Amino acid sequence: MRLIWVVVALALLRNLFPPNSFTATVLIFDYENGLVRRGFWGEVLNLFWGETVSKSEIFAASAVLTLVGLAALLAVFAKWSAVSFAVARWMLLFVCSFAFSALVASTGYIDLALIGVVSLVLFFDPRSTIGVFLRCLAVFAGMFMHEVMLPYFAVFLVYDIWLSRPTARHALIALGPLVVGFAALFILSVWGQLPQEEVADYIAHIEAKSEFSAEPEATVVMERTFSDNMVMMAEKRGMLDYRSWVLFDGLPLLVMSLWLIVINLRLLPETAGALTRLLLAGAILAPLSLNIIAFDVVRFGAVSVLIGFLCVISLLRADPSAAGRLDRILGWPLLLIVLVLNLHVTVNQMNTGDRQDYGAPWAIIKQLDWLR
Repeated sequence: MRLIWVVVALALLRNLFPPNSFTATVLIFDYENGLVRRGFWGEVLNLFWGETVSKSEIFAASAVLTLVGLAALLAVFAKWSAVSFAVARWMLLFVCSFAFSALVASTGYIDLALIGVVSLVLFFDPRSTIGVFLRCLAVFAGMFMHEVMLPYFAVFLVYDIWLSRPTARHALIALGPLVVGFAALFILSVWGQLPQEEVADYIAHIEAKSEFSAEPEATVVMERTFSDNMVMMAEKRGMLDYRSWVLFDGLPLLVMSLWLIVINLRLLPETAGALTRLLLAGAILAPLSLNIIAFDVVRFGAVSVLIGFLCVISLLRADPSAAGRLDRILGWPLLLIVLVLNLHVTVNQMNTGDRQDYGAPWAIIKQLDWLR
């Protein structure tokens, strides 16, 4: 465990850098013109900053948001790592993974707030009424923070509840997080979309509120509909830079997600039914569905990998004997192989860093300098 905390400190040192301009701009969205998508945290933070927001205030808010979200997540892993040495090895593999580095490097992204909220509710037993209620509440509230909450965590929380009591009698209860997620999406779609005539005024408000240059790519979110995103992605898929992201970032993250699906399936007891296995795969793959309407390949892939690690935590709660199976499956040879490969793979950094340029597989582009 001491080694794990040293690794976490090194991951923060290597990856925790100032947020990019897109993230900084989204953090100041608020409800000045009524309910809007992603305006929750900006409205809350209005209580702490004045009429305008400085760069230093944004940096402080981004750092706090990131560190608190990561602290809640690591607390979940630490709690279960006390169960057995095998689970501690599982946590070590997680904090050494390139997906964890990507999460740390998403400084200021609302994703970290969602991760923090979900991590906190995992401390409550999903078999209890309060446990189910808090999981539903987390999804509902998270949707107003960022609508990615639905594909990120709703299916995982359905799996988490279902795994604790996998019977037809409790199926509807398990579906609770997904139902409230779609309900929140409906509310946002109907009442959270600014009328076209108010968009220009709202963007002007955001630009006046920021003491830094507001990112146009962020403010344009106010104007885009679901169909607009589909059209945008149709254009993106034809661009070389997006294809490079998919190849160099998306592929390693996808391989890690698929490996985690296999590990989780092997950890399930033999009595686990087809629905349990389907929910497991769906929970891990659900974040990747966002690639259809958005281009943040790293964000979606990193969360997919995170879900794969969290699914093991859910299984340990539901079936304590899974710790013994994890000990047998995650032996030292396999652990070292996956650990070493993770330490030598780097995906695109989402804040202001550029460490990926000299890591595998992005270093391939730098190696082409030999031919120039």
